[in-house]
Amino acid sequence: MKVRDLIKRMENTNKNNIYWQEDKDILRIILVVLVVIGHGTYYNITTKFGGINYGTMMSDAFISDTMFHKITSILTNFIYTFHMPAFIALSGSLFSLKKNINTRGTIIKKAKRLLIPFIAVWLFWNLPVKYFSGYYHGVSIRGMLLQLIFPSCVYLWYLECLFFVFVIASFVCKLETKKQIVIVGFCWCIGVILYKGLGQYHVLGDPLYYLLWFYLGYRLENMIEWLKKHNIWKDSSMLCLFGLVCLSFIVDKIVKIHFFHFFSSYIVCPFLMLIVLNYMVRHIKINGRAVKSLSDYGMGIYLYAEPLNYLFLFWFYRFCGIEFWGSEFGAAIIYFSRIVITPIIAIGITWILKRFNLKYLY
Repeated sequence: MKVRDLIKRMENTNKNNIYWQEDKDILRIILVVLVVIGHGTYYNITTKFGGINYGTMMSDAFISDTMFHKITSILTNFIYTFHMPAFIALSGSLFSLKKNINTRGTIIKKAKRLLIPFIAVWLFWNLPVKYFSGYYHGVSIRGMLLQLIFPSCVYLWYLECLFFVFVIASFVCKLETKKQIVIVGFCWCIGVILYKGLGQYHVLGDPLYYLLWFYLGYRLENMIEWLKKHNIWKDSSMLCLFGLVCLSFIVDKIVKIHFFHFFSSYIVCPFLMLIVLNYMVRHIKINGRAVKSLSDYGMGIYLYAEPLNYLFLFWFYRFCGIEFWGSEFGAAIIYFSRIVITPIIAIGITWILKRFNLKYLY
């Protein structure tokens, strides 16, 4: 091979890698935005480890929920059917770039990247902020710490879950493809049983359940090649898939059948949206430097924005009264404060951490 041809091939490879990374960065940005929006509507959270009950307080005061809050809650329910499986799958697609899987190296690297912020942010940000907002009223320190193992209704479950998914995947992805599929399928079945049996008290964030979505991300390029081969990877097909997702979601809300809800929310919607989102980001043209800058703040927004919701709700209740929540104007102010101001504050915290070079905390 001529030197000139070799250089040309390397340049093309670098271009493909940059393009690939931009796709993933854009998808990460979209998913972080969806997480922020998804965390902007809850009024009630009830667990054995604490919670809030502003929605119940509204009912006790004979204050009806607003149409604005009902609509935004439907949007949140729709987002919740696919955004975390898509997040897990994104990690799987990046993991597929590895030529050689080093289990020990993966565990050490992911422990630093996922477990350090999981524990540190939980103890020094999540707990204090939620404590002063009344979330842990009447809950013992033991109960607060026990929530680390059963991360019920706490956003940081994702980091804990993803770490154990990486550990399992680092073993599974070394095997033959057929064995991989069998093991992933078996783990998903066990995960579903635990998921349904334990309710909201998901042990370690349900890594067995989410392993499937990681693996689908790991095999994403194979699926895309299949879609291209069968002439499905195109605008009209993706529009139909998105329409099918919306239809499935609407039917689920109307018929309210347990089996259909599980099939729609845990299989159809997340799988089809995984395909649609990856198609969409590969056709978005944004300045690469801007994408990289935004993506660099994604982790920080995820780590620091959500607990502020509890403070905002507490302050609105304390200074405006529960009656404020019953007006359309009040509901809109509360909602947009949560989805706009909390990520701005999180970006500021991340900027400070970056300046002090506090690794693994952003």
